Amino acid sequence: MSPSPAQARTAFFILLVINILNYTDRSVLAAVQTTIQAEFGLTDTDLGLLSSSFLFVYGIATLPLGIWADRGVRKNIVAICVLVWSCATAVGGLTRNFIQLFLSRSILGIGEAGYAPASLSLIGDYFPKEQRGRMLSIWSVGNLIGTAVGLAVGGLIGELLGWRWVFYIVGIPGLLVAFFIWRVVEPKRGAFDKADHGADEASSAHGSLNKDFWHVAKQLFYIPTYWVLIAAFICSFFIVGAALAWIPTYIERDFLLTKSQANGIASGILAGGSLIGTLAGGWLADFLQQRMHQGRMLVAAIAFLAGAPLTWLALSTHSLSEFIAVFAVAIVCLSLCLGPIQAVIQDITIPHIRATAVGLALLAGHLLGDASSPLLIGALSERFSPPEVVQALANRQELSPTQIQALGHALGQAFLITAPPCLLLAGIACLIGLKTVAKDMEKMQAQLHEKHEES
Repeated sequence: MSPSPAQARTAFFILLVINILNYTDRSVLAAVQTTIQAEFGLTDTDLGLLSSSFLFVYGIATLPLGIWADRGVRKNIVAICVLVWSCATAVGGLTRNFIQLFLSRSILGIGEAGYAPASLSLIGDYFPKEQRGRMLSIWSVGNLIGTAVGLAVGGLIGELLGWRWVFYIVGIPGLLVAFFIWRVVEPKRGAFDKADHGADEASSAHGSLNKDFWHVAKQLFYIPTYWVLIAAFICSFFIVGAALAWIPTYIERDFLLTKSQANGIASGILAGGSLIGTLAGGWLADFLQQRMHQGRMLVAAIAFLAGAPLTWLALSTHSLSEFIAVFAVAIVCLSLCLGPIQAVIQDITIPHIRATAVGLALLAGHLLGDASSPLLIGALSERFSPPEVVQALANRQELSPTQIQALGHALGQAFLITAPPCLLLAGIACLIGLKTVAKDMEKMQAQLHEKHEES
């Protein structure tokens, strides 16, 4: 049975809610991790490992579960994955030690890794090609909304009811939407697509493996710009993972704020700045791309190179108002690159290998970028913290404002020696890409022309 337009819109709304809940469940740990740290006697390395465990499992599981999405009943896959991650989130509130919480966050990664490929595939078959770009953009906004909700609501509930209730409350809604998505109509695969690779648009947005994986990987090896983009993905994911895991804690410690205050500021800066930067970056990249082959790569290079000194300046100040102003501009600048670097992959690869190209880039970005950065930042923060404060944490002693601020300074130092250099490297990589992208785009167009003539 084919879904009616009303059924398609209803299913899309449920998928949007699911995406919001996904990022809400991801971000609540950062909202309350200092409270968990005090109760369990954890170090910053332990906190970093909690965030990295989720991201590592998420990165490993995404592509295999994407294959399942290509073969199974997608609405059921989404329902199962939402059920798994919602239960894992709720169970997190019942944990009594680090190992139990570590396992619950790892299982969360498995659940969340499976829903995105199936959701994107569903959206691609619920709507015709001319509507997909708009619907996928709206769906992607759920990332920012969910992050903001997770940080702001997590901090508020954590202060009022305790950190365990945060996990209970954000986990329950997922159980409801899992039932609702299970009840929607499963669309026919490729319902709106012809034989011109139209279906590739939705699948390549998330990436997948296909039966010719090694052949495709060999093709990608000979595209210089692709390896430039891999480097940019890893560096940008590193910064994103570190910021989501640690910026709320940094604000709370360094400026001696309450959890609700710190998470409110963090959610506003990260979500608001990302939304502005992403929209502006997409428009600016398309504008320049019409005038030069290097337009999108140029925007990405400028974003990284401008973000490096702004990030350094923001982390070097200990005035809250100055930090908010400079860091907000830094996030806007960094977000300018999110759309363009995704689009460049489309520009340099022929349609039938794009899904694998994106999948490999995301895998590298997750495993070498955002999965490693929370742990690395946490370990460096612990290394730079005064030994007596680290010992006080291990003994579950209540810290004085001076000790809390010392932890904030140590965390800021960990950011300073990793974030600006990482952004600078990404900018240099994109500058190299300015020399290769035009040739690779022309090569891709020539391959398309050859295939058209053969058919």
